[in-house]
Amino acid sequence: MFATSTPTGSGAASASNITDENAETDVEGEIESSCDETDQDEAPTEADIMNVTVELVFNELPSHLIYISDDYETTTLFDRETLVDLIRPELIRACKDVPKDKLPDVVRQKLKYAALSHRWLSVGEPTFQEMSVEGNRSTRPGFIKLRNFCQKAREYGCRLAWSDTCCINKSSSAELDEAIRAMFKWYRNAEICIVFLADSSSMSDFPEEVWFQRGWTLQELLAPPRIKFYGKHWDELSCSRNDKEDHSMLEALSQVTGISRWNLLYFSPGLVDVREKMIWASKRRTTRVEDNAYSLIGILNISLNVAYGEGERAFRRLMEVIMQTCREWQIFAWAGPHSPSQAGIPSSPLAYCAFDEASASILSPDYRIMDRPSKLGDPFFTMTKRGLELEVILVKLMLQQPTPRRPGGKRKKTQAIRLVSDSANFHDVTARCDITFLPFSQWAVAIVNYQADESGKRGGIGKLKSTNDYLCFVLGSSIHSAYGGWQKVETQKIVIIRTKREVYQQVTTVWL
Repeated sequence: MFATSTPTGSGAASASNITDENAETDVEGEIESSCDETDQDEAPTEADIMNVTVELVFNELPSHLIYISDDYETTTLFDRETLVDLIRPELIRACKDVPKDKLPDVVRQKLKYAALSHRWLSVGEPTFQEMSVEGNRSTRPGFIKLRNFCQKAREYGCRLAWSDTCCINKSSSAELDEAIRAMFKWYRNAEICIVFLADSSSMSDFPEEVWFQRGWTLQELLAPPRIKFYGKHWDELSCSRNDKEDHSMLEALSQVTGISRWNLLYFSPGLVDVREKMIWASKRRTTRVEDNAYSLIGILNISLNVAYGEGERAFRRLMEVIMQTCREWQIFAWAGPHSPSQAGIPSSPLAYCAFDEASASILSPDYRIMDRPSKLGDPFFTMTKRGLELEVILVKLMLQQPTPRRPGGKRKKTQAIRLVSDSANFHDVTARCDITFLPFSQWAVAIVNYQADESGKRGGIGKLKSTNDYLCFVLGSSIHSAYGGWQKVETQKIVIIRTKREVYQQVTTVWL
């Protein structure tokens, strides 16, 4: 605290009376500034320390963590409350002379933890219940893997560790739900993510490594700022302490995953470049079909309730949440099976891989960057009870009757069709689709990525540039169509239409 002395006597009073007003203001400002600095430098109280600790533990750390002894052999599983009680005396000693503004950093350093990323064994992984009873003293392969992980964690200066096999109480639906929602954050907050590749001895083994083929490990690759890969015998696969700083490792990871070095280093979760993230996910598999959706929650930074047993409906719910917020026209660049009862939503991430050389050109990064200054398509598409509501440029076409099937020939499920334009503005469209849709009496394509006007109003005028390719849906309609409107036709590949000249046309609302 500051101590101030006041002059006494009449001379002092006289001097006080002639003090310049500006000088008083300057002195007050200096005192306030000094007080602010003093408050920042003032040692924190025990309450200050514990408030910071509780906020960190309950909001940033996993619900259970393994505490590793100095000899690596003894491990104990702690919940958040027990961890706070355990670390309290040490934190109070370590933080008693720390400035208040530095307190969160010191507490975070004391509570740093390592996270394990691995492919689960078919049997033998340690469970939450087993760890709670016997620690990691078993000689089963899963426990041996856990001990090796804990040893590596200590080598990185971490006394705390987290493994998804044994640090989640899966008998508690609330805890499992939190773990799935927060797992991306837990991997991002880890001091180091240690990856055990059970099938690899070197980077050359990566193309056959199962870890790169599993759904959940995608977020475990993208989330951590620091990561370290170990091979089948727990040998280091690079000489770096952080493999995201190793040029050779980054090149090998990019090659096997199709993910750019930039995203491997600086990935940010959210609803940007959703289609690209779906393509990453399409190369991976999950044991439970619901995990196709749940494993993307953190990557997309969305909220989704977990309900195992819902099957493919999980991915539909995920896409519905995405479409309520996402504003990218590329999200419609998919083909193949749609979600049951919802034609505007794909059935899985695999739908985003259904493009060929012709359609790939309009989806390339260079194309996107070039067109980003302009507003493309309808940014206000939304899900309604009637289906996906979307404004498009609708181009009506005529079906050129396909070649009739030869007598005795096998009936094909899909067939190439040609949609002929009678307009001087468009080339014809070809697509391979399910032949059950052929009885439609009317045909059209819905162009998605037109250039919208600048008014931002619904029902405006869309522009198509001369000789450009555009993403579109194939639509069909008949007297049997729902609400008498257009229905989306399932095609095997993404469909494009090319313009012959510049086109201005009123947009049309469709429900898919």
